Amino acid sequence: MSLRLGVMRGALSLGGVNIAANVLSAGGLLVLARLLTPEDFGIVAIATAILVLVQSCTELSLNNALIHKEKVDRSHVDTAWTMALIRSGIICAIFAVLAWPLSIAYGNAELVLVFLVAGVTGAILGLENPHVWLATKQMSFAPLAIAQFLRRALGIIFAIALAFMLQSFWAIILGSLAGAIGATFLSYILVPYRPRLSLAHVREIWSFSGWMFLSQIFETLNWRADQLIAGLAVSKEQLGIYAMADNVAAIPSRETVHPIRHALFPGLANISNDMERLKASQQRAQSTIAMLVAPLGVGLALVAEPAVALALGSQWEGTVIFVQIISIAYIVGTFSIGLQPLAMSLGNTRLLFLRNFLAVCVKVPAIMVGFFSAGLLGVAFARLASDVFAALVEFLFIKRLIAIGLWRQLASHWLTVAGLGAMTAAVLTVSAAMPQDGMPLVVDLFARISVGAVTYAGTIAAIWFASGRPEGPVAIMFDVLQRIRSSRSQSALSA
Repeated sequence: MSLRLGVMRGALSLGGVNIAANVLSAGGLLVLARLLTPEDFGIVAIATAILVLVQSCTELSLNNALIHKEKVDRSHVDTAWTMALIRSGIICAIFAVLAWPLSIAYGNAELVLVFLVAGVTGAILGLENPHVWLATKQMSFAPLAIAQFLRRALGIIFAIALAFMLQSFWAIILGSLAGAIGATFLSYILVPYRPRLSLAHVREIWSFSGWMFLSQIFETLNWRADQLIAGLAVSKEQLGIYAMADNVAAIPSRETVHPIRHALFPGLANISNDMERLKASQQRAQSTIAMLVAPLGVGLALVAEPAVALALGSQWEGTVIFVQIISIAYIVGTFSIGLQPLAMSLGNTRLLFLRNFLAVCVKVPAIMVGFFSAGLLGVAFARLASDVFAALVEFLFIKRLIAIGLWRQLASHWLTVAGLGAMTAAVLTVSAAMPQDGMPLVVDLFARISVGAVTYAGTIAAIWFASGRPEGPVAIMFDVLQRIRSSRSQSALSA
């Protein structure tokens, strides 16, 4: 199987499953938003932010270390699993020590038990079967796709079921625990593996994971700094509004890109010794991902008002402005998303640490200034500004790794930017022409989405044909469509 076809199949596999998971998560979020209150989501946001931070402070990127190695045997997998087991014990110990002090800091004694349950959830998630990830090295993405879907699907299903019974934030906390247990157990059924304790290759695995460990800490601080800082000062209800906006904004962008990035890493790792091929593959992937994902985030920002009113209800009206800002913040990073798989494939994980360290050094002060200047709205704008800075840093680091200039990287996205500009103008025009009263929300939302989608796709297609159909993301998409048609024709003939 060719690299392009392997990565493409992996991206389609993980992306398709992730779309299904996103739809399920979005539906579950809508149900939970009707059953629970903003204050409930505020408490969940605090527990989630702390859990993600602790997980990052102990993250060793063990699965990626296995993928990066040229030859992996049973002892390598056993070592990675044993290191994961030790990490899980450390996570539980950290929460046992910090649960009470953190509950005092956030002004809620009930958080003690919440933090303890969150710690157990994180510990269990860390024990996922390493073979699920290792299979991607051979371009087999089905086990990882299924495992990721199960993790999210089981969590949301359990949470909804418990929400009807408990009517409190405990539905999400316990639902996440139940989902973690179920998904981790099933990962060992997807790819049979009986773990054995071993520390034979600790130094070898750590040589890759060391910088990733530090990078992950700062990446999480960069991602969760706004909620961690704001949670100390605002009410749980206000934090719940902001956290809900973040959850909604992440669905079409961050949650979509994350599995595709997993598919890209093993593909680039397999050609890391061929620099010219690596350059071309990285640039094609980066521009294609941006073209597919960017309109989803920008589109959400454009339709946020009717979408929130229709899906979440009046008690979540305050999320609209935050959904709009955070959606754009997530999309900014899409244009330089290829840095992480590229750096990992070249073994330059130190650069990822430096990227995340610089991002935190800018974001934390910006958020504090934004908060004291304009409250949560200032926090959201500070997050957007710092994410623009982080994207520029990523472009410069890509230049350092594969010697592709900043302007050349930006130019690879010109079609996407043109399409986004046309889509924004069209949707804003239609929105202004809509009657202010009497228009059903469903009709309003459908009209904006339809106009935006047609305008975006039409603009890009028209410019591409007028430019002589150059190489790039559009050509790749047409190639995919032709392969699908050819495959269907062959299937029909054989039948």
